[in-house]
This record gives sequence, C-alpha cells and structure tokens, in this order.
Amino acid sequence: MSGYGQFCAVARALEVLGERWTLLVVRELMMGERHFNDIRRGLPRISRTVLSTRLKTLEKAGIVAREDGGYQLTEAGENLAPVVRELGGWAMEWDRRGLRPEHLDPDALVWDIRRRTVPERLPAERTVVELRFRGADRGPYFLHVRRPDVDLCTDDGGFEVALRVDADLEALTGYWLGHTPWAPLLHSKAVVLTGPSALRRAFPTWFSGYLLRATPPTPTTPAPPATPTRPTVPARQGPAGNY
Repeated sequence: MSGYGQFCAVARALEVLGERWTLLVVRELMMGERHFNDIRRGLPRISRTVLSTRLKTLEKAGIVAREDGGYQLTEAGENLAPVVRELGGWAMEWDRRGLRPEHLDPDALVWDIRRRTVPERLPAERTVVELRFRGADRGPYFLHVRRPDVDLCTDDGGFEVALRVDADLEALTGYWLGHTPWAPLLHSKAVVLTGPSALRRAFPTWFSGYLLRATPPTPTTPAPPATPTRPTVPARQGPAGNY
C-alpha cells in the first residue's frame, strides 16, 4: 500500500503531488505548455518515461486532461496555481542555499527566456539572436524573433545573426531571478552583447522576466523595436533546427 495512511489533507495532497517532478509538470502546464515535447523542454533533466508516468498520474487524479492532441489543466489543476506560486515565493525568500551549481541549466534558462517575452516590444522584422554560455557543454542557442513570436532553435536557419550574447550562466540566471540588475552585468562583462547599439539597448526590454522574480526586469522603459540588418540569402523559409 502506497501513501501515508493519514486522514490529514496535506498527506492526501502529497500522495498525489509529492512525487519528484509532479508539481514541476503542473508548473509547465500553468506556463502555457500543452505538448509533451514542450513540457519536457521546460524540464530538460526529466526522462520521457518519467514524464509520461507523471502525466498519467495527474490525469488519473483529475488534474490534467487530454485535449486537442495535447494536455490541459482541469479546474482542479488550475486551482493549484496559488500553491505553486506560494512554494516558489517561499523559496525566493527563505531558501538559504541560494543558487548552487546543480541549479544552473542553460536549456531550462533559455526556454524560460523564450516564453517570457513582451510581444509588443519585439522587433517587427526577423532578428536572430545567438546566446552562448561560457564553459557550458551545451549550446549555442538561437532565438528567432519576429513580433509577436520567438522560436528557440539550435541553429541560425541560414539567417544572419543580428545580436550575439556571451554570458556567464550563473550571472544571467541571477539576473533572470531578479537578484542582479542588468547594468552591472554589462559593466562587469558577465554579459557581453555584440551587435548594433539599438539592438543592444532593446534586448533586455523584450522580456518580462522570471514569473516569481522579486523585482521587475531593468530597464523598465521599452526602447523602440529595433530593425536589424537585412538577412543574407536565407537557406530556408523560416527558422529551422527546433529541438
């Protein structure tokens, strides 16, 4: 017999939600992901088998339902939003460990950056941004940006790279969480931007920041959407290499 053998509602909730990865799967669905591969991109270290098992458990519990070829939170699942926010808020305020090396994952960071954009601040013409993390064994990453969409790809798709971002993974993660303002990252060269000045100024305004960050991202005043250099001869019609 599995479970805690207690009538306590907390124990009963943990029987459904307490397994590793379960609440993070719920988080991904709350962030708008609907398809198996997209959920997994937000959880790069989960195996396909475990993700499938967790989704089936959540379906059985009435928290998730299949819809239009993907997954959707039910009313019961949507009512977990305050729980997830409170857990995240508690960690932001009380987790004394801070960021540790095992918390740093470039795949998870770039995926979250991609989905936390402000559509009206994005450039109207296709703009390719290359992100590299110093010392990381993964990447580079390419954001194909064109208002209102951002695609995360593994290559430039044959388009000219308009802006290059070279970053220290810990420093950029700290900024994303709201621990560090943008300007000091540039001054310390923890983040180095290479490209037209208009794009360099506009880049941090494209993103709304981590959902639970304590302070809003800076700068807070959006710059006018930058117009990148026209791409050279494209190899394809649209970005390629999505993974």
